[in-house]
Formats: sequence, structure tokens, C-alpha cells
Amino acid sequence: MAGLRPGDAGWRTFTVRPDARTGVEWARTSIRTVRGEAAVAWSAVDGRLRLTVRVPVGSRAEVHVPVSEGGRATVPRGAEFVRSVPGFDILRAGHGSWEFTGDA
Repeated sequence: MAGLRPGDAGWRTFTVRPDARTGVEWARTSIRTVRGEAAVAWSAVDGRLRLTVRVPVGSRAEVHVPVSEGGRATVPRGAEFVRSVPGFDILRAGHGSWEFTGDA
């Protein structure tokens, strides 16, 4: 539900893809990795989804931000736009704390 998935065994890469379509208004999870804590939290308020991601040092996250057709995610400086697919803008983020905004 929160959408945190490993990309490899050492969590050098991981994916964040929240499932906000289930009628749930928020979710969060974290996991201790060999590189530090990887975490995701999201909340849906008034049709917008606020997504916070924490990426440990030495890791990189591929973040799938939900968007409506023709919509765009609000992307923090330093995050790299990768591509759009139906329902998501996909971005890449290195270590640190990141906040994205999309459509709920």
C-alpha cells in the first residue's frame, strides 16, 4: 500500500510506487537497510497526493508519482525526471529526504 519495494538485494536501488487508488487516505512504511533507513509516507488531501521519500546514502530511488491524464507531478530540485507512463510521472532521486506532489 505504501509502495516501497527493493530494486536489488542490498537496497542500492529501490522503487516507490504508492497505491492511493484503494480508498485509503494515507500510508507509511520504512525499512532498515545495510545503507540506512529507506522510508515512504503519503497522504491524500483534497485530490492531491503528498509523497515523502527518504533515500539512504549510497542508494537511489525510482519514485512513481500518481498524476491524472495530462497532469504533472510537482518535483523538488535535484530529482531527475525519467519518463511518464499512464497514471504516473517517474523520477529518480539520490540520497536525502524528498517531497513530491501528485494527484490522488
